[in-house]
Amino acid sequence: MGCGEETQDNAIHGTWKLVSFVNEKTDETLFQDEFHNSSQITIDLKSDMRFSGSMTQNTFHGNYSIEDNNEKLIHICFSKTKVNESDWGNLFYDKIDTSYSPETKHWESTYTIQDDQLRIYICRR
Repeated sequence: MGCGEETQDNAIHGTWKLVSFVNEKTDETLFQDEFHNSSQITIDLKSDMRFSGSMTQNTFHGNYSIEDNNEKLIHICFSKTKVNESDWGNLFYDKIDTSYSPETKHWESTYTIQDDQLRIYICRR
């Protein structure tokens, strides 16, 4: 690594906007504007390994870690509110919930960063 190069785990730090959900098995893509009363969902992954985010009606926050050579994103603690949330926001929560591992008691997913886009891959448990 040369001087000034950014590592993958540093690259993940910052504010990200959710733009779509992609089902790679069916090649179906869902976008925010397809949902009634939706608004932007953002997540801020901080360098101190905390995260926070906001959506239509609610917020979420917690702690995370990066493992497996910067390929696994683990939410160690995930707190959220879910009152009167839009279908878009509920879909986000549903996808996150499917990544929960009862064995580790964490939410686990893999990720890549390509072309300034954070792609999180959630596997159903």
